[in-house]
Amino acid sequence: MTRADFNQLLSSLKGLTPEQARQVRQQLERQSAPPKKPAAPAPRKVTRTAKQPTATAVPKKKMTKDEFHRHLIEIGLISRLPDTAADYDDPDDEPIPIKGEPLSETVIRERR
Repeated sequence: MTRADFNQLLSSLKGLTPEQARQVRQQLERQSAPPKKPAAPAPRKVTRTAKQPTATAVPKKKMTKDEFHRHLIEIGLISRLPDTAADYDDPDDEPIPIKGEPLSETVIRERR
């Protein structure tokens, strides 16, 4: 739609009756609403006999830390693993000696 056609449409809307304006509004809402998802079928009740295994009866294998990291990379949640070795070698992370009571005690006391 060209800009001129759009402007003409806007001017036409000013002459609508309240009922016509309501109908136009409803039509625009229907067109801009996200498509409705089909309703999920009602769950069927299944009776189990003692011989049928349940889902909880089957033990799941736990992932190791490396398998978990590989899985996160495969599904795209992370692109690479962080380099944790770099976190421990920073000389700026050394504690600074202070006079008086420990800083943690000061913080706790001042929060009260």
